[in-house]
Amino acid sequence: MARAKNVPNDPQRRERIIAATMRILQEEGVTGVRARAVAARAEVPLSSVSYHFPSVRELLLEASRRVAALRTEGLRSWSAQITAETIIRCLAEQIHAQITTGRAVTVIAYELYILGLRDEDFRSISLSVSDALREALAAHLAAEIAARLAATADGLQLSSLLAPVPPTVDQLEVALRPEGPSGA
Repeated sequence: MARAKNVPNDPQRRERIIAATMRILQEEGVTGVRARAVAARAEVPLSSVSYHFPSVRELLLEASRRVAALRTEGLRSWSAQITAETIIRCLAEQIHAQITTGRAVTVIAYELYILGLRDEDFRSISLSVSDALREALAAHLAAEIAARLAATADGLQLSSLLAPVPPTVDQLEVALRPEGPSGA
C-alpha cells in the first residue's frame, strides 16, 4: 500500500530534533547547539534540521519557548498551592528544587535567558517567565511586594546556580524575607 500524499513518514522528527537540542543545551550549553550536532543527536539527516528550523537561532527560540512554557505552567500550579502566609517558605522551596533536582532545566533556562540581553525575541520569552512569577506572587501579595520578591528570587536562583554548594531552603528563606537575616 502506498503512503498517502502530504503525510510525513516520520511525524515525530521535529520533536526528536527539539529533544536533541535540549540534551545538547543541558550538556554543552548554547554554544554546543549546531545544526550538525543536533542532527547527529536526533539521528536525522542534516536537511531535516534545516527543514524544520531555518537557523540555529530558530531552533534556540523554540527551545526557549518550550522551557518558558514548562516553567510558566509550573508557576501556575505552584501558585494555586500557596497562601500569603506560606509564600516565602514555598518560594524558598521552589528555588531550592530548581537549583538542585531541577538544575538541568534551570541552567538551560538561564542560558537562553541571557540571549535576551541582545535579542528582542529571546528577551520577550524570558520576560514572559519573569511576568508569570510576578503574577503568581501578586495573586497573594501587593503588586510592588510581588515585583520585589520576584526580582529577589531570580537573583537568588542565579547566584545559587553559581555557588559551589547550593544554599539550603532555610538560607534561601532568610534571604527572601523583607527584614533580611538580621531581623532589621
